[in-house]
Amino acid sequence: MVVVLVCVTAALSLMWSHHKLMSQDEMYEFETDSVGSVAELVQVQRTWPISLDPLLYHVLSHGAMRVFGVGAFAQRLPALKGFLLMQVCLFFFARNLAGERAGAVAAAFPVLTATLFYSAEGRPYGLMLGLYALALLCWQVAIRESGNRESGNREQGTGNSLRPWGLVGLAVAVAATINAHYFGILLLVPVCAAEGFRTVQRRRIDWPVCAAILVGMAGFAGTQPFLKAAGEFRKNYYNGGTVGLHDITRAYRSIFVDYTKMSMAAQHVWMVALVVFAVALVWGCVRQISGRQPRARELRISAAEWVLLLTLAALPFCGYLMARFVTHSIEVRYVLGAVVAISAMLAVAVSDWLRRDGVFVAAMVVMGVGIAGAGAARIHAEQRRTAERLASLVLPVEVKAALEGNPDGRLYVQDMGAYEEARYYEPEADVRARMTLVYSSAEELRWNRHDTMALTAMHMQHFTDVPVLSYEDLRAMPGEHIFVLYHTGWDWTDEAFAQDGARLRRVGRAMGGDVAAVGFR
Repeated sequence: MVVVLVCVTAALSLMWSHHKLMSQDEMYEFETDSVGSVAELVQVQRTWPISLDPLLYHVLSHGAMRVFGVGAFAQRLPALKGFLLMQVCLFFFARNLAGERAGAVAAAFPVLTATLFYSAEGRPYGLMLGLYALALLCWQVAIRESGNRESGNREQGTGNSLRPWGLVGLAVAVAATINAHYFGILLLVPVCAAEGFRTVQRRRIDWPVCAAILVGMAGFAGTQPFLKAAGEFRKNYYNGGTVGLHDITRAYRSIFVDYTKMSMAAQHVWMVALVVFAVALVWGCVRQISGRQPRARELRISAAEWVLLLTLAALPFCGYLMARFVTHSIEVRYVLGAVVAISAMLAVAVSDWLRRDGVFVAAMVVMGVGIAGAGAARIHAEQRRTAERLASLVLPVEVKAALEGNPDGRLYVQDMGAYEEARYYEPEADVRARMTLVYSSAEELRWNRHDTMALTAMHMQHFTDVPVLSYEDLRAMPGEHIFVLYHTGWDWTDEAFAQDGARLRRVGRAMGGDVAAVGFR
């Protein structure tokens, strides 16, 4: 069953990835990971980072590019493998709790959620999902084998020979998670909470398990060489100081749907549906914990395992606290690991019903149809978005004529995301060669109250061939300059041009923005 689920997920993700353009953050990852060697990669992350993550995902992506060629497929491969690893680990973890059928439901459920997006996104989040699930499974194997030896029970566990593997896997998973993303340190909350509860319950310490956790925690040393360089962005980060309680609800909503593209009315409907789901999930788990389900006592779930699941499910709360008091910034994707616990809890909650053959078959059919239908819809929507974006990159005749007739001969873009995407996917080599990124720390701070894009542009000059020019230097140059203007919160050119009394002459539209010839007095 799990093999079929993994194959279906891989096929959907690869088709989605094939039609999906690289996002702005993926472009930063791509620029970083496509450097010539691991030594150069380490140097970039230690001195001029533009993708602000520890080293692990970059090394895996770089290695994949050496094998499969420099491109989006290789960059996204570690994320896909991480997502598939999550499914496999969830299957075995939930199977140990409530049987093989529960394991199948736990492995299938994440594919129905918005987290599937991160299997086709060349960034650390898909990998992190797999590492979270691996840590849970390895901890479970380690503590269950210990309990079996103490009780003399040889039937419930998975074999005493697996305990060393569980301990090694736990240490590796913890260390790898911390080195995949700085918020990966939150994995220690559920693991330490569960092991702490278990220690109090047993009235003695399981030294091998604690040692495995400590060895994994030592992996934090691997992030230290890169923290200082990444910390340069913290002073005026684009979302710094915006942490609020709404980030908790946003995180839970983001697990299930991409609500940012919905109308407010649709968001309200989804909120109601998610509240109903949460209530039903809690009710089902409470019935299992209390033993009120007819076969609840047949389940093999310890109190420490419930602590593990509940604290991991509460990861958005932990992420909020870390952001509120430590990092002062957060994105909802940093705490998507909660889906691992939610999937396992759902499987346990419905495990009693799954014992009935008809119910299990019906559940798998419904989930299978849902996975196929949602996957087809996602792929179709991605195809449409990609076709529209690629069409916008073909310059109209009037814009191309103005560009070719301009003495400067450059096409300037200030919006970093639009520039990265257009530069990579622009079909005409001559237009790509003319594109130049404009930055200014002073203007970005003045109008947007951050300097994230300016720092990124300045760092890119050290290890990429991206043409970059400061706004201050451009302003001093004579003549007109062809700009693509986007009028967004990321593009401060409208305000800067007005402040400087620049003359704008409209040329047309291209690349999803307005094209204008700009001259300075």
